[in-house]
Amino acid sequence: MGEHKILVPMTENPPAKVKDAGVIALVKAGAAAYNAKSGELLLLPEGALELAQIKNRIAEELQRRGFQRVDCGSDDAVYSIAERYIREWGETAAAFCDGRSRELRVLSWHMDENSAVSSAEELMNTILDSLAGQDERSRSRFSFVEDITEDESRTFVLASACETGDIGARAGFLCPSCGSLKFPDSPLGFVPPQPGENEPEETLEDIETPGANTIAELCNQLNIEVKRTLKAMLYVAHNLDGTRRAVASFVRGDYNTSMNKLTRWLKREMKLTGLRSAGKPELHELIGEVAGYCGPVDMPAGVALVCDNSVNGAKNTVAGANRPGYHRRGCCYPRDFNPPIADIAQITSGTPCECGSVYEPHGIRESGSFRISSLNGRGEAALKILSYRDRDGAHEYPVVCAGEVSAERILLSAHS
Repeated sequence: MGEHKILVPMTENPPAKVKDAGVIALVKAGAAAYNAKSGELLLLPEGALELAQIKNRIAEELQRRGFQRVDCGSDDAVYSIAERYIREWGETAAAFCDGRSRELRVLSWHMDENSAVSSAEELMNTILDSLAGQDERSRSRFSFVEDITEDESRTFVLASACETGDIGARAGFLCPSCGSLKFPDSPLGFVPPQPGENEPEETLEDIETPGANTIAELCNQLNIEVKRTLKAMLYVAHNLDGTRRAVASFVRGDYNTSMNKLTRWLKREMKLTGLRSAGKPELHELIGEVAGYCGPVDMPAGVALVCDNSVNGAKNTVAGANRPGYHRRGCCYPRDFNPPIADIAQITSGTPCECGSVYEPHGIRESGSFRISSLNGRGEAALKILSYRDRDGAHEYPVVCAGEVSAERILLSAHS
């Protein structure tokens, strides 16, 4: 063989039918090839070296902060190691980082959810700090975004803005002013300003609105802004004894309710499960004929009520009067109604950002995620409870933080 050279086939031509800017940059730099038939990114020597550096940098930073670096290949194997040594080593044997091909897997067990969340926050900061070690521009591309699912787990996603169709892309929203990223069911994180918040409170007044069983028709009849209305969404859930209960959520008229946010809140705060939409016959049976004209003032007894942050402090709004063909003008929170307030709105195009701008549809590349699960006997096979007994009695780690980081997607984002 002749003189040894590293294969770096640089080219000016982008790969055919590929829109991912990261893939294009790596191919043109001779660091990767792309198999369009299988959708695989094939890393050449330079790309493989950079990916290994990303993995090592993150793993070393995690180990420096107490996550033991192991080579196991499966969650069950990591669990086996922890189970073997946790009696003698305690928390030292309850947090691990395991390399899996182009990913890093992180598993840790905690005494309560607060310590698990703190661990996840430390994980996130560790990863961002490791990316800053590469260059500050790479670090600034990434942020962690919470994504709420209908179960009781909490999920944090390592996210970066990308184009729809990029590898690892999900539909989300971007604030063009501050760069904040959100998924549809992410926490909004603040109370949006209310229209008319400095106005004097009006007197409640029932008005006839025939056929106005939608927000659009209501605004048309009364010639008002959609922000001046309250939107009701009606559901059915189950009490602990299995009996049904009607649920009504209220958001500002230009918002929608997030089923995932509402489901989690009802589980935690009211012990209601199995939330689902309900048809008119079932709603008529549970709360009477109010569909389309449902409002938070004088709601039928027994209905579980919750209002979104967008309703907090609302003044002089129009809501249903809980009788067909009528709405109520001048509704003010908390003067006229005061159900619990929670972040239950779904983020959509036009949702306000805390910086004062609004979110726009945008792709988000998911380069990793961390899920915190409180199992309490309902466990999943891959997320097991660890327990051990010491001199003081039985101790257990009932909360699991399980996560993965895709070094490949970080590599793509860094070159986008």
